Amino acid sequence: MFSVSRLNPLSRLRASSLLRYTLLHTAIVLLLCGSALWLVKVYSLGFYQQRQDQFVLEQLNSLASLARSSSESEFVSAVRQLAEENRQVLVVFKSSNGYLGNLNYLPETVPLSPAMGSFWILGDSVLGDSRFQKVRGSRINSRWGPLVLAYNSSDFNLFVSRFTLALYTAMVVVLLVGLVTGFLFSRKVLARLRGINRVTAKVGEGQLAARAPVSHRGDEFDELSGHINHMLEQIEDSVEAIASVTSSIAHDLRTPLSRLRIKLDGYLQKGSAGVEDILEAQAELDTVLHTFNAMLELTKLEYGQGNLEFARCDLADIASKVVELAEPLAEVGEQSLMLEVQQALVVQGNHQLLFRILFNLVENAIKYSPEGSEINIRIDQDSVSVIDQGTGIPESEQEKVFQRLYRLDQSRTTPGHGLGLSLVKVVADRHNARISFENGEGFFAVKLTFQR
Repeated sequence: MFSVSRLNPLSRLRASSLLRYTLLHTAIVLLLCGSALWLVKVYSLGFYQQRQDQFVLEQLNSLASLARSSSESEFVSAVRQLAEENRQVLVVFKSSNGYLGNLNYLPETVPLSPAMGSFWILGDSVLGDSRFQKVRGSRINSRWGPLVLAYNSSDFNLFVSRFTLALYTAMVVVLLVGLVTGFLFSRKVLARLRGINRVTAKVGEGQLAARAPVSHRGDEFDELSGHINHMLEQIEDSVEAIASVTSSIAHDLRTPLSRLRIKLDGYLQKGSAGVEDILEAQAELDTVLHTFNAMLELTKLEYGQGNLEFARCDLADIASKVVELAEPLAEVGEQSLMLEVQQALVVQGNHQLLFRILFNLVENAIKYSPEGSEINIRIDQDSVSVIDQGTGIPESEQEKVFQRLYRLDQSRTTPGHGLGLSLVKVVADRHNARISFENGEGFFAVKLTFQR
């Protein structure tokens, strides 16, 4: 079985769901916040940059038109006037006489209009501060020389730098918050999973009484814990039932097997066995085989093995056949069997199984009722009751009598294997019927109530 505890610390860290979920949560938060900030930048700063580019191209178009229609002196005059009067314009014209404008060099990397490009300038020579700044501009080639024109964007650059600083600061904050919240969230979720995991590990070690923790929140983890606890209760009950049945089998079959062993030893000492001796030994073996067969049949019914045919069954018709079959048994004790049908009861079920459990109940009533008493089978709209005048089953024993091979102290002197009521319970469950007992003044009733 795979165990995380066997891994070295580095492998354990790599296998940790806490780390994976924390990083995944942080990555998602960063992606969402980064995308949002990028959209803000594009739709705010990008808009102002487009307007600056448009301004530059309009100025260059005017100068290009002037260069085509005017003399060089007029063009130079226009460039000089533009550089002196408009502080938002950075312009340099390179002619045979040198550089003209408010820039002291001609950036060679600036593309021809209408393409736009960026270049760096030292601000103190033009803009009045000592910082290097990046500006965008374009270029035209007049017949007297190249000219580069850019937009004086010192305020815009300052805004961009502060916006970028704020952007990076926000991303760092988001990263830290994402890591912290992701860690806390993942740790909380995984703590509950570890609690469930610890319980399953204890169960694997044989501690069947361990139960998964259930909180008051009623969330998905509580629902999962509830299902696991219910499953563990079923397993614990099954294990206890198996232990109980095993003990009961050992106890109940020991007597007939011991008798059989004694008889076989006697035959061995005599050196022969007569017909009656062999029949007695067969009877002991039949008792053992009957018990095993009954146990096997109960198991098959309990776990739904085999195909059971269900059809509409008239309980009054079944009860009349039970009375007909059981009357010879009742006559031995001078008992009387009565069938009282107050209302027809038809259910969806297996005719043979319903006959068997009803016969078992009637047979028990005959066996444990005094001689000369009455046994009544009463049928109403949703139940069948077998009422006798016996001592009944003490209330403290009524749940135990459904256990396999369980017998009351008062019934241990009578023939039986302690499987009849177990069969009744299993068959009743297969038919969604509920069994109840009633101890009254001078009577005892077993009632099968069917869900309609």
